Amino acid sequence: LDKCGEDKAKFENLCKLMKEILDKKVEKVTVSNRLVSSPCCIVTSTYGWTANMERIMKAQALRDNSTMGYMMAKKHLEINPDHPIVETLRQKAEADKNDKAVKDLVVPLTL
Repeated sequence: LDKCGEDKAKFENLCKLMKEILDKKVEKVTVSNRLVSSPCCIVTSTYGWTANMERIMKAQALRDNSTMGYMMAKKHLEINPDHPIVETLRQKAEADKNDKAVKDLVVPLTL
């Protein structure tokens, strides 16, 4: 296994737990291979709107709310396996899945 594969296996449980905690906010949580210094980032799905496009569409006077809800819903969270915060989260989650500290750390990471 290469490093990426090892990281995916190592952080699989944390990804599932973060998805449960962030239920409606993100579509899926994955291990990133492009993050260097940030603990995580939110990316849009392939056909979703970027954050800037969402901002522009929210500002429109004659917007279609059905399209807004659909296009804004598809967010993916990518976590950096080499970041100390993410590693600490993984260790806490492995020790106790229901640890309140894990939930208290996950939510602010995505704001």
